[in-house]
Amino acid sequence: MINLKIAFIGAGSIAFGENVLTDLMTFPSVQKDTIICLEDLDEHRVNLMFKLMSKYKETQPKKLEGVSFEKTTDLKKAISDAKYVISAIHVGGLDAYQVDVEVPFKYRVSQCVGDTLGPGGIFRFLRNAPVLKQIVELINQVGFNAGAKEGGPIFLNYTNPMAMNTWYCNSINPDSTVGLCHGVQGTSGMLMNWIGAKSENFSYLCAGINHMAWFLELWYRDSNSSNVPWKNAYPLLYDAYNNNPNLIGGESLRWDMMEATGYFMTESTGHLSEYLPYYRKRNDLLEKYSGAKTGFDSLLQAEDYRIQIKNLGRMERRFERRLSNMKLTPKKIPSLEFVSHIINAMETDIPFRFNGNVMNKNGSLITNLPKECCVEVPAFADYQGLHPQGGIVLPTICQALCNSNVMVQKAAVEGQLNLDKEKIYHAVLLDPNTASVCSPKEVRNMVDEMFEAEKRWLPQFKGL
Repeated sequence: MINLKIAFIGAGSIAFGENVLTDLMTFPSVQKDTIICLEDLDEHRVNLMFKLMSKYKETQPKKLEGVSFEKTTDLKKAISDAKYVISAIHVGGLDAYQVDVEVPFKYRVSQCVGDTLGPGGIFRFLRNAPVLKQIVELINQVGFNAGAKEGGPIFLNYTNPMAMNTWYCNSINPDSTVGLCHGVQGTSGMLMNWIGAKSENFSYLCAGINHMAWFLELWYRDSNSSNVPWKNAYPLLYDAYNNNPNLIGGESLRWDMMEATGYFMTESTGHLSEYLPYYRKRNDLLEKYSGAKTGFDSLLQAEDYRIQIKNLGRMERRFERRLSNMKLTPKKIPSLEFVSHIINAMETDIPFRFNGNVMNKNGSLITNLPKECCVEVPAFADYQGLHPQGGIVLPTICQALCNSNVMVQKAAVEGQLNLDKEKIYHAVLLDPNTASVCSPKEVRNMVDEMFEAEKRWLPQFKGL
């Protein structure tokens, strides 16, 4: 008898998919009477993932006896009776991604990644929207406990642009969706290493919006004894840097923003440069704050797209070689990705703390950001669901920079909900990076060109 079903939409995402799925298999709560349904429109990719997961099960026949895997290209079949739905989709793939980064560059809008804000992030959101709408509607119609007012499935979204996607999904199906990212845990681990603290002696409060959340409090202690007081870690961070400026590696831009604002923030230098008006408008600034010759810290135009093109086929070949190995080594402990820990907490009622992207209901979570926008705040998961922590007030500088991004997200979500191209133009017009180099007329021409170039992936705007 199957007591639990987990659906993974976009399971053909090779590296991320394997990591999340093998995380799930480390928890006893998912090791019995569970079916994991792998869905992807790419039949070849989903077949590869299904074969790999089946092989993992073969390596642990007793431990994973109660776990079954399914594969499908049918979204409705995947979501039917699922209690948890995980998403890692990329509508349009690399062909659409090329438009996202190349058309704006014709107008001097430089993007290192282009998946979160700006013209690239906005059009990626528009491509995702029809599929996201299907997912949250199917959750209501055929998911676990379908039709009930409470106790329905939870949609755990990993797809970027995180804030716009999560905001849109919860606008269609309130309280259905939480957005998950690894920026907070990745950055906190980096800061912990910089000051030389152990995990049990390091703590923080981080809040804001996705890819622009702020470490409002940073704490350490010299011992894990309850008698040892916690101390502010920021002075220790500055001391570590002053003693060894090479400590920060390629994060010179992120460090520059901490010196400007007083708070360290999530997301890599390459990503962060796109959400602000300060760094990408001149070549001398890009050169000054470049932290590497290649990769995200290089700040290079379309660097993420270039890397994905370079790796095209390599990961798949590596994946197939792993399938040919006689035996796979199972994980002993899960990674730091939140999703498996959340599912385990909700199944066992053992609370788990994480940072999640949720709606700022009545302005109660971050009190000085707009009501009903999407915020990233500490939250707890347990048997009764998700419990985001509220009453957080951002310092004025953090509030203002977050608001500059929130308004872009708001206009884009409204443009999609109302199928209003003018709102999409307004969203790009408000983007800080775009506004630093483009006039309003140039923005309009760019948006028109992007709509034309991406029309095959935007059926909702056909004829408008």
